Amino acid sequence: MKRGKNVKLGLRLKLYLMIILPLIIVAVVTLFITQILIKDASLSTMQYNNQKLAENTIANLNIADIQKLGSSNNPEQLKEYRDLRNQLTMLRQETGSLYIYLFNYVDGKWFYTVDGAAWDDEDYSKYGDEFEFSSGIAPEVLSHQMVTTDVATDPTWGELFSTFAPIKDQSGQTIGYLGIDISANAVNAVYSNTLKQAYQMVIPVFAIVLLISILCAMAFIRRMLRQVGEIQSSMEQVTKGDLTVSSKRITGDQLGDISDLNNAMVAHITDMITNIQQGSHTLQESSQYISKVSTGTLRQTEELSRAIHEIATGSTQQAEQTEEAVQHSERLGQIIDEVRSYVERFGDTARQLTQVREQVTHEHQRLLEQGKQNVQQMQQMQLMSRALAEQSQEAANVSGQVQSIVKQTQILALNASIEASRAGEAGKGFAVVASEMRSLAQQSEDSIREIDTILGSFVEQIGGMGHRFDLTMKSVNQQESQIEECMQTFEQVSQVSDEVQGLAVNLAERTAHMQNLRHEVEEQLSYIASATEETSAMTEEVSASAQEQEQSVTELSTISQNLTTLSSQLQSLTNKFIV
Repeated sequence: MKRGKNVKLGLRLKLYLMIILPLIIVAVVTLFITQILIKDASLSTMQYNNQKLAENTIANLNIADIQKLGSSNNPEQLKEYRDLRNQLTMLRQETGSLYIYLFNYVDGKWFYTVDGAAWDDEDYSKYGDEFEFSSGIAPEVLSHQMVTTDVATDPTWGELFSTFAPIKDQSGQTIGYLGIDISANAVNAVYSNTLKQAYQMVIPVFAIVLLISILCAMAFIRRMLRQVGEIQSSMEQVTKGDLTVSSKRITGDQLGDISDLNNAMVAHITDMITNIQQGSHTLQESSQYISKVSTGTLRQTEELSRAIHEIATGSTQQAEQTEEAVQHSERLGQIIDEVRSYVERFGDTARQLTQVREQVTHEHQRLLEQGKQNVQQMQQMQLMSRALAEQSQEAANVSGQVQSIVKQTQILALNASIEASRAGEAGKGFAVVASEMRSLAQQSEDSIREIDTILGSFVEQIGGMGHRFDLTMKSVNQQESQIEECMQTFEQVSQVSDEVQGLAVNLAERTAHMQNLRHEVEEQLSYIASATEETSAMTEEVSASAQEQEQSVTELSTISQNLTTLSSQLQSLTNKFIV
C-alpha cells in the first residue's frame, strides 16, 4: 500500500505541475505582451498628440509674417520675426516640447527660418543656418504631407521623435515647414504610469484566476486519484489471483470507463479460466485420441510414400521415352521437310520442262510452217527452172533457125559477090554490100555459136539445178517428216511432264498432310510429355507431401504428448485462481 501512496503522490505532483506551470507561463507571456502593447500605445498617443499640436500651431501662425520673412534681406530685425519667435517659445514652454522651429527648402537646401529657443540662448539657430535632414524623411516632407518619425537617438538631445508639417498659404502653396521635437522621456513617463496602472489591475485578477484554478484542479485531481486508487487496488488483487474483486466507478469520465472495462476484463478472465479448467480434461482425452490416430496415419503415410515413389519412377521412365519419341518425331519432321524441298524442286523442274516443251513445240511448229513455205518456194523454183529449161530449148531452136538464116545470108552474099564480079564496075558497090553481108553473117554465126555455147551451159546448169532441187525437195520432205515425228515425241514428253507435275502436286499434298500429321503427333507427344512431367512433378510433390505428412504425423504425435503434459500443467495453473 505504501507503493500505491507513492504512486498517488507522484501523480498528484505531476498533475499540479501540468496545470500550474502553463498558467504561470501564460501570465508571464501576458505581462510581457502587455508591456510591449502599452509602450507602443504610449508612443502612438504621443505621436498623435504631437501631430494635433502641429496642426493647431500652424492654424495660429500668421502666414503673412512668414511670407514677409522670405522677402527681407535681414529678417531677424523684423517685428514679424520676433513675434513668430515669441509665439514658438511660448508654445514650447507651455507644451513641454523639446524643440519647436520653422524651416524651409529652397534651391535644394534645407535651412532654418525661425528658432523657438529662448532669447538668452546663444546657440539658437539663426535665419539661413543649414538644417540637417534625414534622407529617408526628406522625400516624404517634400510631398507636402505631415510626417512623424519613430524614436531616434540624437547625440545632443538624446532619444526623441519629431513631427514635420507643411505650412501653406491660402492658395495651397507650401511656404515653409514646422518642426516639433518631443523628448522620449515624456513617452517613457506615460509608459511607466500606464504600465503601473495595468499591473495594478492585471496582477490581482490573474492571482484570483490562478487561485480558483488551483482549487478546481485540487478537487478534480482528488476525485481522479480516488478513481485511480480503486482501479489500482483491483488490479493488485487480480495479480494475486483473486478474480472476485471489482473496482468502484467514482468519476463519469474516461477513468470511470476504465474502471468498468477493468471489471469487465476480470469477468472475462474469470469465464476464460473456468472454460480452461473445463477444457483441460477434454484436451487430455483429445491428445490421447490424436496420438492413436497419428500412429495409424503414420503407417498409411509410409505405404502411400512407397507407392508414390514407384509411380514417380514409372512416370520418369515414361517421360524419358516420350522425350525420345519427340526427338524421333523431330528427326522425321526434318526428313519430311527435306522431301518436301525435293518435291518442290521436282515440281519446279516439271514446270520448267513444261515451259521448255511449250517453247520447243512452238519452235517446231514455226519450223514446220517455214519448211512448208520452203517446199512451196522450191516447188515454185522447180516450176520456174522447168519453164526456164523449156524457154532455153526454145532459144536453142531459135538460134538454130537464126544459124540457118545466117547460112542462107552467106550464100546470098556469095551469090551477090559473084554477080557483082560479073557486073564489073557497076557491081562494085553491090560487091561491097555483099562483102559486108558476108562479114555480118560470119559475125552472126560466131555470135550464134557463143549463144549456143551459153545456152548449152545454161541448160546444163538448169538441169543440175533441177537435180539439186529434187534432192532439196527430198531433204525438205524428210525434214518435215522428222519434225512431225519430233512433234509426236514432244507430245509424248508433254504428257509425261504433265503426269510428272501431277505426281509432284500429289506428292506435295501428301508431304504437307504428313507434315500436319507429324505436327499433330508432336503436339500429342508434347502434351503427353508435359502431362508425364506434370504427373512426375505431382508425384514428387505428393511424395514430398507424404514425407511432410509423415513428419507432421510424427510432430503431431509429439504435440499430442506435449498437449497432455500442457493440459496437466494448465490444470494445475488454473487451480491457483480464485473464481
